[in-house]
Amino acid sequence: MPAYIDRPRSIVDSEIVEVTGWVAGPAPTAAMVTVNGMAIAHESYERPDVRDAMPQFPFTSGLTAIADLRALPPSRTLDIIVSINQDRERHRVEVSDALHDRWLDEAAKRAANRAFCKIHLRCPACGATGLEITSAAVTCKACRVAFPQRGHALDMISVPLAIEANLAITANVSANPYTPAALALIDRVTARGGVVLDCGAGSRPQRTASVINVEIVDYPSTDVLAIGEALPFADHTFDAAVSLAVLEHVRDPFKCAQELLRVVKPGGELLIDVPFLQPVHGFPHHYYNMTAQGLTNLFAGRAEVLSCTVPPHGHPIFAVQWLLRDYLAGLPRDAATTFGAMTVDELVALNAAAFLGDPRAQGLSQETQSPIACLNTLHIQRL
Repeated sequence: MPAYIDRPRSIVDSEIVEVTGWVAGPAPTAAMVTVNGMAIAHESYERPDVRDAMPQFPFTSGLTAIADLRALPPSRTLDIIVSINQDRERHRVEVSDALHDRWLDEAAKRAANRAFCKIHLRCPACGATGLEITSAAVTCKACRVAFPQRGHALDMISVPLAIEANLAITANVSANPYTPAALALIDRVTARGGVVLDCGAGSRPQRTASVINVEIVDYPSTDVLAIGEALPFADHTFDAAVSLAVLEHVRDPFKCAQELLRVVKPGGELLIDVPFLQPVHGFPHHYYNMTAQGLTNLFAGRAEVLSCTVPPHGHPIFAVQWLLRDYLAGLPRDAATTFGAMTVDELVALNAAAFLGDPRAQGLSQETQSPIACLNTLHIQRL
């Protein structure tokens, strides 16, 4: 059963490597792709060119896999293998000097962050420090709760914590860039030797020195897996913290806010972004949008408000555009055409209550209305 690697075939210069190829044989069989010994998830698809060139095989399939080298130890070469049953195709490509240097730098930052975290870890279940840390598990000596270690990041999410936070497996990838204000804070704090917590960091394209990335997903850039309501760090661990577009996704933002304050040193700064008029955008859950008063109220009595402003990326035009785009996308084609032809003046001037009988309102399904609704009604029965 033959296998073949189409690419890469030349020197690799990017941390993200796309592996493409094909397999063929007498019957459909699962293939495997590995890069430097690590299995990489792949997708299969039709390859008419392979089917036409190899008519003797009833089964042919193309495959593509994306490898993020930051999840692997640095190396001068990539050993890529596509295998199916007992057959395999192996190809070795070189890594550019520039990529190798970046790779080494990434690994050094990861190691430094891991060492820092090990010193400052505390049990998220009982709050005890001095945990027993091995490659297999992190164990609390006080309450004996064990946190199995399966991935690259320090995993401090127990099953009870995952249930409490309503965590769900998701294929969504959160990857927002740092805002200018966040970059300024990070630069200011790390320049004087401080360490910054990035709570809900998402997938960072590259590490920033002295920034600890905390997430619920083990991205290549993640240092610690944790939930915001039970941060696994000792009191006053960090010199500052940022949490950008995260608290709307947290089940208990008040508890998360108190945890952020707890792990930051007295006098340390926190920078928090939370949407107000953004539509629902779950990763995978979206609980609370906040007014400026609501956001400051999370930290009331325990922090001095330096400012609470609307940044450029929070300008109302983004909310207006997002709402209208989703509204249009949820209408039948004819209604969308006539609604899209309306001017802003016409929209502002219309009688909204009377407009509810119009196809441009009636045609909007409940599924479309929910993420952009003006109001929701909850009807419950007490247990």
